[in-house]
Amino acid sequence: MVAHCRWLHAWGRPRLSKTQARTAWAPRLLNDPRFLDGRKLLKRFDLEIATWRAKKAQGFTFRQLINFGNELGTAIGLLDHVTDLATLRYEPLIPGMPKTLDFLLVDAEGRRAWIDVKTVAPQWVDNDAEWKRFQAIARKFPGNARLVVDRVFGGAGIGGQAIKTRWSFVTRTLEVEHKAAQIPEQMRGPVWLLFCSDRFAWHPDDLEDFADMYRTGRFRDDDWSRNEVSRYMKEKNLAMSGTLSGFHYLGRRHDEVMIDLRFRVRGPELFAPQK
Repeated sequence: MVAHCRWLHAWGRPRLSKTQARTAWAPRLLNDPRFLDGRKLLKRFDLEIATWRAKKAQGFTFRQLINFGNELGTAIGLLDHVTDLATLRYEPLIPGMPKTLDFLLVDAEGRRAWIDVKTVAPQWVDNDAEWKRFQAIARKFPGNARLVVDRVFGGAGIGGQAIKTRWSFVTRTLEVEHKAAQIPEQMRGPVWLLFCSDRFAWHPDDLEDFADMYRTGRFRDDDWSRNEVSRYMKEKNLAMSGTLSGFHYLGRRHDEVMIDLRFRVRGPELFAPQK
């Protein structure tokens, strides 16, 4: 299953509108016999497009639409690159659960794996108030690792997005842990969380830091966010159970079908092993 797949890049045609992206992906989603819910996923995406068009004049944002676009990209990536995939389901009914997990993967031997998709898209705010907040946080960075930005070159926006990304990793992980704990015994399997980025607000190395902390129970020595994330979790009284199997990454601009999909994200070793 996904646990055994190496990271990969899956490239497609860039810079399309939302409806063009849907058109480009639709045949693949509808015609692959392994994907039993292609029509269901496309219907949900079409509904979100219609809702956004009807309400955008009222200031209705398309943030939710972006997440559904990322779900389309995730489905394509799974179909193309999980070699032992027998069937793929989208939001299958889970008895006794009020919420679903996005994808259920089953191999030829009936083994299951779950993937939930979360888009982390912190808003860009580049003003004096945001810069002052970043400066206050930066004063508590660890001595050996810092996030260095310049106020003149969008420092408030860059710093704010970086910090809010790390907070979102924590809260979204807790959401999925809660759902994973409710899966009935007969449907259980490894649960993975796939985080999506627009490839601008945050990058794979951000997730590498978090994934290593989640896997080992301690922060990497080179993680600039370790003091701030610890403070955030303590103030919010948050504690992760560590029950998820790990994290995947999908990078995609909102107007592209080009995706950067990486399985089993982990950080690099700080030092080469001794021979």
